[in-house]
Amino acid sequence: MKKIAFIGAGAMAEALVKGLIAAEQLPAKDIWLTNHANDARLEELHAAYGVTVTREQTELLKDADVIMLSMKPKDAEAALSSLRTAKLEPGQIVVSILAGIHTSFLESYLPVYQPVVRAMPNTSATILEAATAIAAGVHAGSEEMQVVSRLFGTVGEAVEVKEEDMDAVTAISGSGPAYLYYMMEALQEASSQVGLDETIGKQLLIQTFKGAAKMLEESDLTPAQLRANITSAGGTTAAGISVLEEQGLKAAMQACVKAAADRSKEMGQVFSK
Repeated sequence: MKKIAFIGAGAMAEALVKGLIAAEQLPAKDIWLTNHANDARLEELHAAYGVTVTREQTELLKDADVIMLSMKPKDAEAALSSLRTAKLEPGQIVVSILAGIHTSFLESYLPVYQPVVRAMPNTSATILEAATAIAAGVHAGSEEMQVVSRLFGTVGEAVEVKEEDMDAVTAISGSGPAYLYYMMEALQEASSQVGLDETIGKQLLIQTFKGAAKMLEESDLTPAQLRANITSAGGTTAAGISVLEEQGLKAAMQACVKAAADRSKEMGQVFSK
């Protein structure tokens, strides 16, 4: 990849900029950015990373291997309408990180046979630990998917999925960090209620989540098996788990994921052709 052009310069675009530079996939000068109207934000990114910023769409898109749609969904149609008249080069890969917007909608604004890839990273991209799902549009083949996979691999792990699975992906890995933060919030409050110092409680909480994730990553055991291994009959863990079962935590989490997936589908229906 010789050049990437970002349309939209928010937190996710910045995370990808950091990842590309850290992985030495591109020199900073070959990472180009623009946004809707925030000149101060563009100057901030230029000063921090040495990237190229511009308001000239022709220069932005010229010779770009990848065009990254990273604007807010509400600005998507305006940006796509602009691309419709931009005379994109054959083979330029248009990558969208816009939640809920299908590749078919994007393709309807672009030249025939333009490769389009949809991606769903999560906010952990800002620390280069994202889980990103990528899905191919009609004209994106294995070569284009490899390019996009390497790109998102700079900010974590990328997994290829079918586009019909993207609503589920959004509900699990896209929104998933928020669910875990909510659990952390509850556990942190609970640790204070049982008398633990706030600083110590936070330190233990962080390491507990890190260790549990690492155990799941490095073990062949399922989460249920790992849980069972530390739940002795009549012990402290069993006492806590019994309350979670009585309160219906598992059913609540399942309902939570379903609600998020349903909302993702609803958002997609707004942007449909």
